[in-house]
Amino acid sequence: MIPVILIHKGYPEYLNYSILQALKNNKVILISDINPKIEHDDFHWENIENYTVGNYHNFIKNYVHLSTNPHDFELFCFLRWFVLENYMKNKKLNSIFYIDSDVLLYINVEEEYEKFKQFDMTLLHRCAPVSSYFNDLSIHNFCKFLLNTYENKNSYAFEKIASHFFIRQKHNLPGGVCDMTLFEYFHYHSDIGGGPGKVGEMMTILNDSTYDHNINVEDQYFSFKNGIKEFKFIENIPYCYSNKLKKYIKFNSIHFNSGAKILMKDYFKN
Repeated sequence: MIPVILIHKGYPEYLNYSILQALKNNKVILISDINPKIEHDDFHWENIENYTVGNYHNFIKNYVHLSTNPHDFELFCFLRWFVLENYMKNKKLNSIFYIDSDVLLYINVEEEYEKFKQFDMTLLHRCAPVSSYFNDLSIHNFCKFLLNTYENKNSYAFEKIASHFFIRQKHNLPGGVCDMTLFEYFHYHSDIGGGPGKVGEMMTILNDSTYDHNINVEDQYFSFKNGIKEFKFIENIPYCYSNKLKKYIKFNSIHFNSGAKILMKDYFKN
């Protein structure tokens, strides 16, 4: 069985809704510093400290902060992938499904895997591992790429990602380098283990269903109202109207990015 995995520090209220929604159809594993003590046969908590080993610490030593966002926030976004690699290696897992802690998941990931098993990894919007499959090879290759990039600061890869931050600074734009910057690079380069054909896109509409990149973004011509996608629920499953395809599309997940997290309680009840 392919488990759904979340990696988080702390236990905000919205994380609880993410876990409980995923548990409706899946086995769920939370790797965290706080045990929520959820009593469910398909829920399992893992202490994150057990998986902060090896290259986790090597990456911290080599990390250079290239963002206007808080240092600790961006660093943990990178470190979670070393946690995931260590966990999969320890548990001898071949494939997992990762979700961010502000995602509501409405499907059984084992059943959906048939669509995506041709890929080693899947992303949304080419760069976002918001609701994503990983196999053991892909997470190993990505973590190796992360460490190599930050260890070799004279390399093309590091200078390329660093230039992204410097250009934003020049034009007085916020943000900079985050783990998505590296995922996008990985997505296009087969020589480091990624590449088209190995990394799949979850936003593609397949069998009239898709995965949400960000509820706050209109994306592929979906109905949009008051700054968010306009969903309607049919038998507890969200649908959004495609103005291009002229029909409702089933959403297998919704990503409540940023301030939209306050909506998760209401959508969970639906």
